[in-house]
Amino acid sequence: MPTFYETVIVVYLHNYQTTGTVESLGAYASLVKYKKDDEEHEELIDNSEFAILDEFVFERTTEE
Repeated sequence: MPTFYETVIVVYLHNYQTTGTVESLGAYASLVKYKKDDEEHEELIDNSEFAILDEFVFERTTEE
């Protein structure tokens, strides 16, 4: 059974005063998914505009 790892990075967005997750981490900007006013947003945000709160790593196993 193949095993792979999924990483979820939780961030705090200073400008929106909410939390979100990083979909793609870049050197200067990252694609961040967050929820505001019950609407989901996905936006390219400068790395200086958020703080990383936690990082979770999940081990996934798939059956062949």
